[in-house]
Amino acid sequence: MNGTVDFDASGWEDDGPGIRARAAQAVGSRWAIVEYGPGARRDEWCTDGHRGYVVEGEIEYEFDDGTPPIAVRQGQGFVLAAGTGHRGRNPSGAPTRLFLIDDPA
Repeated sequence: MNGTVDFDASGWEDDGPGIRARAAQAVGSRWAIVEYGPGARRDEWCTDGHRGYVVEGEIEYEFDDGTPPIAVRQGQGFVLAAGTGHRGRNPSGAPTRLFLIDDPA
């Protein structure tokens, strides 16, 4: 399949306190630009998998199974396996912007 994904066609939607996203469906998956405000964090655990890239800032993910947390900074990619509970937080005083492709559990 050839084509484009127009994130500008999607408005920003609240995705949690201090977190917003622009999402689109592409090739059977949710693709999203996600922005965490300064210090924003998720309270709930997510078990969907994600492949991502930090466009700006930094993000930390903690895991519910005792796996050590990971820190990912601007210019780095990451993979979060489906089925393992994780949640992200922006440890900095500046916004963090991610590009994510969801991989549902």
